[in-house]
Amino acid sequence: MIAHGSTFGRRLRALRLAKGLRQAELARLVGRHQTAIGPYERDEYAPPPEIVERLARALDTSAEYLLFGRHPRRSAIPLVGRIGPGGLAEPADLGTLAVRDDQLLAWRVEDETMLPAYRPGQVALVLAAAEPRLEELLGQDVLAELADGRRLLRRLLPAARPEVFDLAAWNAPTLAAASVVAAYRVVGAMAAAGFVASGAA
Repeated sequence: MIAHGSTFGRRLRALRLAKGLRQAELARLVGRHQTAIGPYERDEYAPPPEIVERLARALDTSAEYLLFGRHPRRSAIPLVGRIGPGGLAEPADLGTLAVRDDQLLAWRVEDETMLPAYRPGQVALVLAAAEPRLEELLGQDVLAELADGRRLLRRLLPAARPEVFDLAAWNAPTLAAASVVAAYRVVGAMAAAGFVASGAA
């Protein structure tokens, strides 16, 4: 949980003190025993996701900030190196890549259609805005929106006719000559462990 030289517990304590709350008061606000906050602040153990959400609401912050130290509206992903010729990874401090939370959407993968690229239990990260020119996405993984309203995670390929596309999968038949009305670029995948269910109370 360490981020920016801090920990979940240190961030929790700093926010609690900034609000002028005692540990017992914060515990009462989130429905925990009055002694629960101390171990969280000492990083002895992490609270369950629903308690992290309650703590974030009580302290006017986000679960993302408490867990990772990232601003709720702007995340910074460290650029730690480059992939050079032949795919060789070369470490380098290249700064950070700012990603606003309104630029990405997460879709939980629950089947094996796109194995090995996307595994069940992962989250596919998809750009929130559709690519205006579908041709720019040829050969790439996309969330394709079809004329019939379905959305499919597939690889966008050219078809026999220019007004349609083939949608390929690793472990399912290719959907040939599909009428794609919009396509959203898939930018990566990650384990779903860091995601907290919405509405947890």
